[in-house]
Amino acid sequence: MPSLTKEVPAKSDLHKKIVKMLSDRIRFAQKAQTTKHKAWQKAEDAVLAYIPENEMDAQRRVKRENEGEPKYTTIMLPYSFAMLMSAHTYLTSVFFARSPVHQYVGRHGETEQQCQMLEAVIAYQVEVGELLGPYYLWFYDSLKYGVGVIEEYWENEEIQFTSIQQIPDPTTGDLVKAQIQARMSGYQGTRVCNISPWDFLPDPRVPVGKYQMGEYVFVRKQLSWETIIRRKSQGYFMNTESLKGPIKDFAGMAAGIAQDTGSSLERPEQNISFPADEAAEHPAIVPVYEGCISIIPDEWGLGTSEFPEKWMFTITGDLSLLLGVQPHGAMHGKFPYGVLEQEVEGYGTWNRGLPEILNPVQNTLDWLINQHFFNVRASMNNQFIIDPSKVVAKDAETAGPGFIWRLKPEAYGQDIRTFFYQVQVQDMTRGHVNDMSTMLGIGERITGINDQIMGVLQTGGRKTATEVRSATGFGVNRLKTLAEYMSSCGFSQHSQRLVQMTQQYMSAPNKFRIAGSLVQDAGAEAASAFMQVDPSSITGFYNFVPVDGTLPVDRLAMANLWKDLLLQMRGVPGLIEQFDLTRIFGYVASLAGIRNLNQFRIQLGSTQSLLQQASAGNIVPLRGNAPSAQVPTATSGGPPPAPAIGGNE
Repeated sequence: MPSLTKEVPAKSDLHKKIVKMLSDRIRFAQKAQTTKHKAWQKAEDAVLAYIPENEMDAQRRVKRENEGEPKYTTIMLPYSFAMLMSAHTYLTSVFFARSPVHQYVGRHGETEQQCQMLEAVIAYQVEVGELLGPYYLWFYDSLKYGVGVIEEYWENEEIQFTSIQQIPDPTTGDLVKAQIQARMSGYQGTRVCNISPWDFLPDPRVPVGKYQMGEYVFVRKQLSWETIIRRKSQGYFMNTESLKGPIKDFAGMAAGIAQDTGSSLERPEQNISFPADEAAEHPAIVPVYEGCISIIPDEWGLGTSEFPEKWMFTITGDLSLLLGVQPHGAMHGKFPYGVLEQEVEGYGTWNRGLPEILNPVQNTLDWLINQHFFNVRASMNNQFIIDPSKVVAKDAETAGPGFIWRLKPEAYGQDIRTFFYQVQVQDMTRGHVNDMSTMLGIGERITGINDQIMGVLQTGGRKTATEVRSATGFGVNRLKTLAEYMSSCGFSQHSQRLVQMTQQYMSAPNKFRIAGSLVQDAGAEAASAFMQVDPSSITGFYNFVPVDGTLPVDRLAMANLWKDLLLQMRGVPGLIEQFDLTRIFGYVASLAGIRNLNQFRIQLGSTQSLLQQASAGNIVPLRGNAPSAQVPTATSGGPPPAPAIGGNE
């Protein structure tokens, strides 16, 4: 729940002072960020397998499309895309196959029940707050650009809806149509949204991975007029009456796409210009810079405190009008952004992504395949040397399949081989295919992503399960380090901020579904799968259980392993006495994918209901023929013997 905005009139001296201080920082960050624009544009092109069309390709395309003449063109292999998606599949499997995704342990004596309550609340936010989608894109951006960014904020959603109904007129009693408005509370919890690296402007005086040590972080956004009005009505925006006509970004950019690079990735933000906007009273889309700055309020004229604290600022894209000036208000005291980097490098301002690392390999592969195709196509065309004094040259120039060449009278009766020769053309690029395999191997050694991780088995005979598992394991060890690095330097900090925001802003108790496999232990009743969570019950300090980088187990293989163990336990009575076979059976069933096992469980009644059934003669005790066996009664002392359903044993 962000703080309300501080009122700063548009033409006041304080407004001019803050605009100047914000503008200087935004321009400084923007200038430093442009050094990565070409690298990001190349990364987008590599992932899209896009090659800018040159003049020769354009001419060949015109002949191919308009004249139907087969012509070759330059292509790019989607090699970088394949490697990126393989790494992305591994990382998302490691991070998001856990249930729940965010797991915690107590730090200072917090009980296990408190941890379960906290995990239930966070799992609810992941599901209802729709966090998994941004998480997947977060990891994708980190591999593609070298940095992935998300923004975190707490939302108390308000939904307003209108309906037209017939209601009685209070004066006449006749039914009249009336427009009725209602407002209700929606989702309350953490929201996460992705931020393109093009729009992320951190303090360039520190590495991006250490952005929390910098002074500020700005984000370029495109806000609709609806969002502007909604935030104003909630008390977060001001000075909206000064928004007149279209507003341009000071850098001449649309959603961060530099005019001098021309990214091939088409974005909807490039289409924000609308003809009707010129005559509108207010802009339909407002470009803004929204940032969090660690300020000393006394120096900025926003208070008397001389201790640094985080404040949020919103300024229009032309750096002329303040829309929001408010304390961030979060007790964690951090910038509300999460940054992931895929390269283990702590000193560069910006780190590289996979396409940038693989760029030499990608270029070599493209050259090899294109040269091979060009040569093959050239070798398919017959090439002749003729004597133009003996052969009609026009026939040779227009010859096609099944051609006829006319000889001149001077050639009549002569051996045609004396003035006609077919040039023998050999494919000199046949070895390029083998060279491509060599380059693919180099790419695997660079990234640690081998064929097994891609789901492709090596050829050359049958492979044992041990060979496949060993080959995959060696590649996974490389990616395991990457997963552990991303967990410790990005995901865990985000998870901690989720906890602290939930502790601060959660206002009312509620029931939440038990997270993870613990719901299977809760019992068959639906009510037992939920727990009541009060804000005071999740207070304390918690550590995020880090991701160790290991792939999730094959559930079906694990179920088969448990089946074999149960068969072996059958011959060892001592083991059967020490383990709960009922719970083991339920666990194995869940591994096999059975989710509705509890509906087949026998529902045992309470002691009172058993006594009533025994009095009615519907049940009798076990070993009912024994002299000491007695039917339990309400007045008999001691615990009743265990009843059996359906008669004597």
